[in-house]
Amino acid sequence: MLGGGKHDYVRMARPLLRSFDANRFQVHVEDMAQSPEGRHAVLVASDDPVTAAHAAQLRDFVRSGGGLVLLHGTLAAWSPSSAIRELAGWVPSGPGPLTELIVRPDPDHPVTQRLDPEWKVRDELYLSEGPPLDATVLLRTSWRYAEQVVAYERPYGAGRFVYLGLGHEPSTYQDPNFHKLVGRLLMLAAGRQAAEPVGVGLVGYGAIGREHATSITATSGLRLAGVCDLSVERRAAAARDWSVRVHAHQDEMLMDPEVGLVAVGTPPSAHADPVLAALKAGKHVVCEKPFGLHVEEVDRMIDAAASRGLVLTVFQSRRWDPDYLAMRDVARSGRIGEPFYLESFIGGHDHPCDFWHSHEPISGGTIYDWGSHYFDWILQLFPGAVQTVTALAHKRVWHDVTNADQVRVDLTFAGGAQATFLQSDIAAARKPKWYLLGTQGAVVGDWVDEPVPSDFPARVKVFRASGEELLKLAPRDQHGFYRNLADHLAWGEPLAVNAEDARRTVAVMEAATQSIARGGVQIKVEI
Repeated sequence: MLGGGKHDYVRMARPLLRSFDANRFQVHVEDMAQSPEGRHAVLVASDDPVTAAHAAQLRDFVRSGGGLVLLHGTLAAWSPSSAIRELAGWVPSGPGPLTELIVRPDPDHPVTQRLDPEWKVRDELYLSEGPPLDATVLLRTSWRYAEQVVAYERPYGAGRFVYLGLGHEPSTYQDPNFHKLVGRLLMLAAGRQAAEPVGVGLVGYGAIGREHATSITATSGLRLAGVCDLSVERRAAAARDWSVRVHAHQDEMLMDPEVGLVAVGTPPSAHADPVLAALKAGKHVVCEKPFGLHVEEVDRMIDAAASRGLVLTVFQSRRWDPDYLAMRDVARSGRIGEPFYLESFIGGHDHPCDFWHSHEPISGGTIYDWGSHYFDWILQLFPGAVQTVTALAHKRVWHDVTNADQVRVDLTFAGGAQATFLQSDIAAARKPKWYLLGTQGAVVGDWVDEPVPSDFPARVKVFRASGEELLKLAPRDQHGFYRNLADHLAWGEPLAVNAEDARRTVAVMEAATQSIARGGVQIKVEI
């Protein structure tokens, strides 16, 4: 229910309403005269006073099992009503002046777990001596050397009342943390509880397995429940690092009822079998990148997950790289017009590693290494269908490994956009990481001068006719992939990396491999 008054909540709330996933919410936008009957939970933002009859309706609705969420100044505007005071158990004063607030969520409450530890919002603060004793505080902020409540929830009868005192500015309704929080509060008010923490089993405990374990143990809602590896030494390392149950064979771990999710960290040529085995055992699955070497095996994994109603996602962890996010946000904002041309590069002149990454029968070839990340980025920037793929490879210097020394892949998209990926171990001079042209500007990502440049974010500049701007990059969310996965499992929030997106990346890499095998011929596709 959205009301009027001095705030145009109907207009401001549109980004929030658009963020509600249709699979989780059936949204009905109504005026303040509507009865709450027939709803599970009601969200209200209004400066208008409430009538005695409507306040009594809302109180009785919550008492009988409904949920009510009041935003911003609604509770203050409605506090003269005795029914609302009874429901809320608290009367705010204020508001204070419009200012920047640093908001801190409770890291242990299921509703606020995995939100940013703190975020800044320009808003008004409604002051109080504190919420009722039976309330649980969800958000706090500092105000003149004292702690103030920003949000709380409390039971009332068979239902639940929630207060969230944010929502003065349009920017608040565009904040991803605000979107997540309001969605969860509505689900909580409607009687939905977060899913229990999920036990995770790792298949493989090499370097990438340790990376998975670190993120899993750092993410609320997930816990490391087991590690499987053929190597005695790696099993011993896992037990020592995490005090976790270890297994020599994956079948043992898949029989463990404490394992609800399996992360497969085997080499690329050996992804399909453990993924399919885990799905058959009824476990959700995270597959390391690349998803697979062939579309055929990817389709088998997708079909197996879909037939069992299980989550299947791919560890495209570099979607959270701050330089990529900066470039993506500029491209999507319209600041450079319509993006139509991209060159991307990674490499240098140095001996490639001698692990399985450089052995083509296991790795799939050079394209499947960094290409797994770069094509994922490219397909996020250019969502149109890929129409042609052309690729060439060189083998000229490093003959002790089987991967090519250099690969170049050219893509064309429906609508005429073009993208190029170049990975080279024989490049004495580096090209920019990204060179993105739009109809009104450009974005260039230059490599930083570091010992291992691939692990450091690029310097990202925006070029327009009016001048150039060096972008300030946000800190990297080291555990962003698993935070999103935990949010999906707990609250049904959208999965950042879905299997169909990862399938497109494999399809591009497989077509590029075919082009190389045929001497660089253009492969016509519809990906």
